[in-house]
Amino acid sequence: MHFDSPAAMVLLVDDQAIIGEAVRRILQAQPGFDFHYCAEGALAVSAALRLAPLVILQDLVMPDANGLELVKAYRRCPELQQTPVIVLSTKDEPTVKKAAFEAGANDYIVKLPDPIELFARVRYHANACLAHRQLHEALRALRESQAQLLERNTALECLNEEKNRLLGMAAHDLRNPLGVILAYSDFLETEASNVLSVDQLDFVSTIKTTSEFMLHLINELLDVSTIESGQLHLECVPTDLGELARRNVTLNRVLAQQKHIELELTVGAALPLLTLDRGKLEQVLNNLIGNAIKYSYPNTRITVSLTSADRDVTVAVSDQGQGIPETDLSKLFKAFGRANVRTTAGEQSTGLGLAIARKIIEGHGGTIAVQSQVGTGSTFSFHLPCTAAQSI
Repeated sequence: MHFDSPAAMVLLVDDQAIIGEAVRRILQAQPGFDFHYCAEGALAVSAALRLAPLVILQDLVMPDANGLELVKAYRRCPELQQTPVIVLSTKDEPTVKKAAFEAGANDYIVKLPDPIELFARVRYHANACLAHRQLHEALRALRESQAQLLERNTALECLNEEKNRLLGMAAHDLRNPLGVILAYSDFLETEASNVLSVDQLDFVSTIKTTSEFMLHLINELLDVSTIESGQLHLECVPTDLGELARRNVTLNRVLAQQKHIELELTVGAALPLLTLDRGKLEQVLNNLIGNAIKYSYPNTRITVSLTSADRDVTVAVSDQGQGIPETDLSKLFKAFGRANVRTTAGEQSTGLGLAIARKIIEGHGGTIAVQSQVGTGSTFSFHLPCTAAQSI
């Protein structure tokens, strides 16, 4: 192992200066080591704390200190608990070695050993200590990063909650005046048409259309803020999803006919009764069918199909429209995510409907997906688990 600067510090605690000089020469002959000699046992612990050595060479017998007691003193210091201690002794006795290891020593050398052996043992313990310190530092940095990340995530969650609260308040406050504008514009269009000029009627129609879109946007913003704040409440009841789809298709067929689009519905046999939120599922159906109408050309067909298999019910809305580029598919179910595809008759879109639909379907334990090919059309489908009841 090659030690980076500063060099690996080795502390020798021994009262014999000749031993100190011998160890210094052994380590000095090797690159990457620094050496410090302490001749007084009373100063050993303070020297170790100040130098933070990678290895401590501790003499067993000193005039002013007991080597084993110094080993125990090192281990009582949190900063030195993991520092390797090699005991140096003239005694080659098993009982003495046993006492040294019980005190906390990592190794035992009968002094003065061969230089090659001493260096090998010092290098081994220095490598182990350095690796431990690096791991400890990495874990400390990781804990700090995790704490900072948690703090930032908490702050972001608070900001997101505040954003949802303010968004909900703003949307709620805007909904009433927009409703008034829509009501008055509708009154002018129906009751004052014989008084207003053609240009004035066009102005009123524009006001009404724009107000309808803005009110729709406000309602969807309220839905998004409610869902993102974790307040999606589902009032689930046993529901005939086939009948729900029939009603929704009938309502949307009027819009389809205005663009000369054929809207068909097929419902599979033995469709199970599902426990779901009728209003929320109708919102999803209306979004998927409405989008298919908006992005389809005249004289094409849209098919809505309901099938049941493998304890799931699948609802698919397929069109013969423009199709969606593959690079845009990942955007569709995100708030304000839009594909680079335009509606075919200038219809407006908020970019929120599919994000809301995804949350609603996932709230029912289901999944929603899209398959599309440019120039051929798209199929939006969702799968709901058959939780519960009998077939109808």
